[in-house]
Amino acid sequence: MSGKGFSEKRRVADSLRLLPRRAWRTLQLSFLALLPSRGGAPDPGVAGEVRECEPLQIRGGMGRFLDVGGELLLFFPDCLAPAAPFILFRLKREGFSRCSVEVTKRGLLVRGRR
Repeated sequence: MSGKGFSEKRRVADSLRLLPRRAWRTLQLSFLALLPSRGGAPDPGVAGEVRECEPLQIRGGMGRFLDVGGELLLFFPDCLAPAAPFILFRLKREGFSRCSVEVTKRGLLVRGRR
């Protein structure tokens, strides 16, 4: 591989790091929501309590975070509205109903029921 090709790849990688944090997290969440879940150990939430979640945590499936009543309340800090349709797609794929994504100043609040 020529040195020029390597430097071009590095330039592209460096430019991705320059994205604002909120834009990067929004892209990350959108992309991960399109991938099939890998399964994971249940990590149930407390009924009625909103749980803060990182985009990478949804790889194991959003069903892991259900409370005992079958409700899902997740908050994705620093994520923007364009990720909402991708999250809704993922929730429907995992069998959730009554799904919604609320945009707040701090991020996205996700609700669902199974």
